[in-house]
Amino acid sequence: MQSSDIETERAAIHDSLLQALDAQGGRGPFFEDLFRNSTALTVVTDRRGTIIIANGRAVAAFLGEGAGETAAAGRNILEFVCEDDRAGAIGIWSESLAGKKEMSCPLRMKGADGGVLYLLVTGRPILQGGEVVFFQFQALDMIDQKVREQNLLHTAGIETAGQLAGSFAHDFNNLLTVINGYAEIMLNSIDSGHPFYGKIYQICQAGFQASELTQKVLEFSRKTLPGMQPVDVNRELDNQEAILRRVVRDGVRISIVKKDGLGRVMIDPAQLSKMLLDLTVNAGDAMPAGGTITISTDSEVVDESNTLGYGGIAPGRCLVLGVSDTGTGMSEDVKERIFDPFFSARESGRGIGLWAASRAVKQAGGAVCVESTPGLGTTLRILLPFCREEVPLETGEAPEAGQAAPTPEGRTILVVEDDDIVRDLVSEILKGKGHRVLTARNGGDALQLARQYEGAIDLLITDMVMRRIDGIMLSKKMLSILPGIRVMLMSGYGSDVVRGEELKGIAFLQKPFLPGELVEKVGAIFGDERLQRAEQ
Repeated sequence: MQSSDIETERAAIHDSLLQALDAQGGRGPFFEDLFRNSTALTVVTDRRGTIIIANGRAVAAFLGEGAGETAAAGRNILEFVCEDDRAGAIGIWSESLAGKKEMSCPLRMKGADGGVLYLLVTGRPILQGGEVVFFQFQALDMIDQKVREQNLLHTAGIETAGQLAGSFAHDFNNLLTVINGYAEIMLNSIDSGHPFYGKIYQICQAGFQASELTQKVLEFSRKTLPGMQPVDVNRELDNQEAILRRVVRDGVRISIVKKDGLGRVMIDPAQLSKMLLDLTVNAGDAMPAGGTITISTDSEVVDESNTLGYGGIAPGRCLVLGVSDTGTGMSEDVKERIFDPFFSARESGRGIGLWAASRAVKQAGGAVCVESTPGLGTTLRILLPFCREEVPLETGEAPEAGQAAPTPEGRTILVVEDDDIVRDLVSEILKGKGHRVLTARNGGDALQLARQYEGAIDLLITDMVMRRIDGIMLSKKMLSILPGIRVMLMSGYGSDVVRGEELKGIAFLQKPFLPGELVEKVGAIFGDERLQRAEQ
């Protein structure tokens, strides 16, 4: 069949369907319903742009939810186009009118709440007698698609960086275990009056700080999206401080001022972490010549008289998170746009951080206030309502005074570690406490040794991450051979890499660790009745 025949047949089918619809009196109501309930913002104007009819979505977007269907009639469509985009829109519209053809362009339009609507607008001229008499516009929201695209790219980058950070930190924690372990052994073996005592002490201190830093990197790279939950902002600042100080350039100083005794707020911890990072980076970018970023926490009571000044936040006691810089400040025009998606006043800016921060705050029922003066700096005040029902802060159970973990001696311990230096260090520490130590470089060697060893093996200490047979798999196989053996896992990643159901009856030691921490953990395994022998 020729293509012209196919087109003729399709046209005939189309006409017959419309005739059938008209015969039932359905075309008018059908298309009216289609217009009113369209998911797109739909408007019909005359050729000069005067609105004749707009569907409910368009009226709500431009004039608010309470506006009636006829509220937009008689107004010119250009009233709702942002001034910076108006000339371009008129040009494209004029071309469409002259050529009697469809148009399509991205356009920023004014929303009913004063914000900016990022729309993809298509227009179609409606002809009568060969002349354009009406114009139909349809607009779709571009923000969700653009944000989704940027977030996918950003998330992919974050995941890759997190994987690299985790891998590097794991290897670095092995090195720190050796550095810190032998440094402490040396420190404990010499008198405080020895000329090298102070130098070795400094090595120990530097190793401890390096351990904390790698742990912060791991915690940051493992952030997930657990959803809204009570969060202690002061504690989150403590957790993030090391990272925040390293995302700003030299010459930028960070000062953190926290008010004690503040309650928790309901927010997504991952969003709070990202918000702190974004606000710190933005504040640093505003100070190209250096300066000070002050991050503070306080509380404030929002009452009925000032709730509108805080963006309609509900009255009540709120936590105030402040981020101030001593940078270039902002003009009034920039202040009005800083929370628009993809807007950035600086070439280096990604243009999404402040919008994402504002959205996270709104989702938490809070508000953001901006104070800025050109040449004097900027202050962002984030108000977050306190939880109505406080959740007790997590506290570690400190041992009672005089109650120390027992340090039993003479046990037989199998140490499995693929890093030779770490394995030698662990072996030396345990032998120093009178234990009999068996060693293996991998899971296969460990299982063979366990089958051939004639005596009892009391404890398996194994690294979590090893080739072929990892720590959990080795533990399961070892328990099938020696049902009474106790198990301790070591890892430079963290205890969250171990699935909870597989940790029952199994101890965990975070790398890097000091000799005393290893000895204490072994003592707790044999002396603490709550850690019974692991069962299969």
